[in-house]
Amino acid sequence: MKQDKAHTVAFIGVMAALMFVVLALETYIFIYFIKPSPAFISIPLFLALSMYGDWKRSFLGGTLFGVCSFLLSFLVGYTVFFNPLISVLPRVIAGVLAYLIYAGLSALTKGRGDAIVCALSAALAVILHTVLVLGAMQLFSEGGAFVDTVWQTIIGLNFAVELVCAVLLVPVFVRVLRRMTHARPPRLPDNKQDSSANDA
Repeated sequence: MKQDKAHTVAFIGVMAALMFVVLALETYIFIYFIKPSPAFISIPLFLALSMYGDWKRSFLGGTLFGVCSFLLSFLVGYTVFFNPLISVLPRVIAGVLAYLIYAGLSALTKGRGDAIVCALSAALAVILHTVLVLGAMQLFSEGGAFVDTVWQTIIGLNFAVELVCAVLLVPVFVRVLRRMTHARPPRLPDNKQDSSANDA
């Protein structure tokens, strides 16, 4: 049991470091051209971390992405993301919704065509993520020129780039994460399924 917890803590630590490095690289590569920069690797990574395992892990990807985005915003001066209600909360919700979409579509298809289901779920999750982040900005930010720029950038460029990259990369990342952790495909919390598993 202690060994499993140690592995879990180590895995979360490695993923948090990886997420921060990837997000920082994306930001600094494009910082003089696009603000905010398209999260073309970090969003697929956070969605894969949300979708690869069971429902208890669905909070992992969005939480890591949101916290890293929150911390990085102070380094690069993205003031709108200083507020965790904008930088963290929408990502946590988007990660959980990504898992629920994936689990629901997997149940409908009875596990067939997992890569296609994963890609479709990723596409829907990117749409929800964009809506949630922009909605949080509308509700919790004070507006201003930078917020207007963020809106135009996300809607005009970032969304399309992130959508395409998520569709292509999330199925690959999910497969790699499952091999790394020996995780099973996602399952919605179901008392009947849990009880039958316990009986077995």
